[in-house]
Amino acid sequence: MAAGACAVVGVAYADPLGGADFVLPRDVVSAGTAFEGYTHAAAGIDGRYASDAAVARDIRAAASYEPIQLEEGMIAYGAIVALQDEAYVDGVEDAAGRGAARAAFAARLLEDPFEATRVEGAEEATRRIEAALSVRAAPLVAAGSQVKAASYTVQHQSWSRAMVANAQDRLAEIKSVSASRIETSEADDQAMMLRVVALSSHPAIDSPVRQVSGVEARALALAAEAVLGRADSRDRDRLAPLLTESSSAECLRMAKLDLYQCMAVAGPSYEEMYCMGQHAMADTGRCIAAAAGEGEPTHVTQRSAPPASVHSSRRWRR
Repeated sequence: MAAGACAVVGVAYADPLGGADFVLPRDVVSAGTAFEGYTHAAAGIDGRYASDAAVARDIRAAASYEPIQLEEGMIAYGAIVALQDEAYVDGVEDAAGRGAARAAFAARLLEDPFEATRVEGAEEATRRIEAALSVRAAPLVAAGSQVKAASYTVQHQSWSRAMVANAQDRLAEIKSVSASRIETSEADDQAMMLRVVALSSHPAIDSPVRQVSGVEARALALAAEAVLGRADSRDRDRLAPLLTESSSAECLRMAKLDLYQCMAVAGPSYEEMYCMGQHAMADTGRCIAAAAGEGEPTHVTQRSAPPASVHSSRRWRR
């Protein structure tokens, strides 16, 4: 991180206050906060259960994200990380030029976000984004795998083999929370940005970028728009092409659909644990990992019941 880069504590709205502040729309910053908060909370689920009530509580937490907001949040989070890289910020300024050339460069970023990857300093900024997203993805995948494994080992406890009494109501609740955007406060947003600054104080691993993903390219382009002063609240609609990426959107959408289908055919509690670990957590984590350049998003639709019972075992300133 550049020695002078820091988050400004205070309001995080997209209305610029002048100076060298970098501005993003308020709801975009909020999506970044929601992304960080969801991944942190879901990765803390450990699969240690002694009752169906505990399973119900955690499956709600594991599913508590709206796919569009989470995707926007990945991109926003990456953009905030990129804004901590002074070489990239300077590279954007140099590449943009002045006057009409500056406006034309900003327009090209919207048409082709990968234009941002050709800016001086983009490789290091991409490594930072890659590292930041991977840090969010890996614990979520690991926790999901742990919960999935626990869906087998917990079966020696009789409560886990009992049929879920309110399965349809539980599925309806999961669909409801999955359609609700997470609301964050200005204090939440500022705390998130301070954590990003702290994270960015540690240089990214000096290794070649695996493969610049569509999410990473859009994060770089969104950061560039902020550097150019074209990412405030008035620009929200214009920035829409940078806040979604087809592969990532489809991956997250399918993770949710697979979760719904899995829960619809689940019977006892241990089967819902399987649905939670595999689809709500691990599949979502793999979507985030793919956004960090770790291969292509994959999704396998759950077409049968879960495991058969075994009974025995705002702002940034330079």
